[in-house]
Amino acid sequence: MRRIGVLGGTFDPIHLGHILLGKQMLTQAQLDLVLFVPMARPSHRKPEADITHRLAMCRLALMNEKGMALSEAGIQGSVRYTADTLPYLRKEYPGARFSLILGADKLPSLPYWHEADRLFAACDVLCCPRPGISTDEALAKAREAGIHVTLVQGEPLPYSSTLIRDMTAQYLDAPGLPPDVLCYMAENGLYQPDFLPRLRHMMNPRRFRHTLGVRKEAVRLSSLHGLPIQKAALAGLLHDCAKGMPVPVMAKIAEENGLMADTSLLSSGAMMHGPVGAYLAKEQFGVRDEEVLDAIRSHTVGRPGMTPLEMCIFVADATEENREDYDGLKEIRALSEYSLAAAAARSLQLTEEYLEKSGRPFYSVSRQTLDWLLQSLTPAESARLRSIRRSR
Repeated sequence: MRRIGVLGGTFDPIHLGHILLGKQMLTQAQLDLVLFVPMARPSHRKPEADITHRLAMCRLALMNEKGMALSEAGIQGSVRYTADTLPYLRKEYPGARFSLILGADKLPSLPYWHEADRLFAACDVLCCPRPGISTDEALAKAREAGIHVTLVQGEPLPYSSTLIRDMTAQYLDAPGLPPDVLCYMAENGLYQPDFLPRLRHMMNPRRFRHTLGVRKEAVRLSSLHGLPIQKAALAGLLHDCAKGMPVPVMAKIAEENGLMADTSLLSSGAMMHGPVGAYLAKEQFGVRDEEVLDAIRSHTVGRPGMTPLEMCIFVADATEENREDYDGLKEIRALSEYSLAAAAARSLQLTEEYLEKSGRPFYSVSRQTLDWLLQSLTPAESARLRSIRRSR
């Protein structure tokens, strides 16, 4: 008979502590399988993330974990309580013996659980001690109620879903998240203010699709190059928040707030929408992080001394998946896998070449940025950039 541990919860979000607990149970309780059972509508609180997102995060976290699997028993019908999942679990794993995996803090309430008699007649309990919680009295009361409880020693869980949500709300990359889960959260804006309705209203559908593409690519590039992922996602999401504004309106905001050092550029939406976008991000969307604001401000023409996060948004803007193919796009994408600085430099080189062919001047700040980037490249990056140019 297969012995299956059932680890239910909101998983809002799932984190490495849950994975560690699953591994401990597999070895110490000699289980054949640990089932993660996210509850769509738990009775004790309303989760912050929709069940669709929580299931997706669980799939990502468990994808390469042996002896662990995801069950959708907790989202079926009107399931709200653990006891409601039993028919679905039995159907998924006929003939198996189920053991509920619970923390010691849950012991005192076990006799009062919904349909406790039916539940604990079908399942025993594997209890994990929690720091600062005495189990003796609660354990005795649970056993008096006919509940078979086994204490399983293990490491305390080092992570908290609550702390992760709190850090994510501040656009910080919380520790304890599987990398794919962190990227998923950033790409979908989970546990943060939902700016999408306002942005959808501020721009046309094509620009909105581009915006989502830039956020997605910014998350990928920031993860690849070891940059702050949540900040990259936020900057990518808001980078074009001023793009849909009429040029006279942008010019008025720029002039009144001293956003453009060169006032001759107040007629150029291309030059203004970065600085004005940074202003809107701060004043209308409440962004206070200067790294994020700088990335929005410089994403179009760059600036000498760009930070890696600024380069990330600059390159993501040029290479996101919805971009129509243009001469040199594949080169920038190839370089972006290796070096953001080299990719940004190549993007500016291509812009310069395009403007020269069309008889228009290259912006002076972009010229300064390109010179600075070329000087800052490592010998290996310079060689890679030269190689890309020679292959044209």
